[in-house]
Amino acid sequence: MKKVFFIAGIIIFFSAQSFAQHEEPEKFKSYSSLGLVISHTHVSEGVQDNGSKKWLALPSWALNYNFKFKPKWAIGLHIDMITENFEVEEHLNQSTNTTIERSYPITLAAMATFKPGKHFSFLLGAGGEFSKAGDLFLFRIGAEYSYEINEKWELNAMLTDDLKVKSYNSWSIGLGVTRIF
Repeated sequence: MKKVFFIAGIIIFFSAQSFAQHEEPEKFKSYSSLGLVISHTHVSEGVQDNGSKKWLALPSWALNYNFKFKPKWAIGLHIDMITENFEVEEHLNQSTNTTIERSYPITLAAMATFKPGKHFSFLLGAGGEFSKAGDLFLFRIGAEYSYEINEKWELNAMLTDDLKVKSYNSWSIGLGVTRIF
């Protein structure tokens, strides 16, 4: 009988030890990230020198800062710059269809990001496009695919659409690299 109690005691002791060594799931820790994106911005309302319409594909860069405060949510500031001068027709302005010149416009947008799974994120935000010819208010929507290289680096593919209030619209497609810190 003593052997049975002894063996049962050893089994219980080692069972308790195995439960004690069971690791707790990691708790989420908020973090920041900074991404550099090379992209092309597309404008369907481009204007040529002779006044005819032309679809424009303009080279652009983006610098995206994000703060991930929940496992699926982040907020950030996204800064884009188109590296060319161009003219567009303000087709959304109801009063007139005027042509405006955009000289190396810079876009600043406050963004909210929702990442429901491992790779895809959805973006929504608002901001402004700033240029010598004037400033434009915009709403931005987008999607991003992220591939984790390691715990500190990611590769990204992005698609965003800028809806400029009472002006022209543009969309961008880009590839980037992000550093997590």
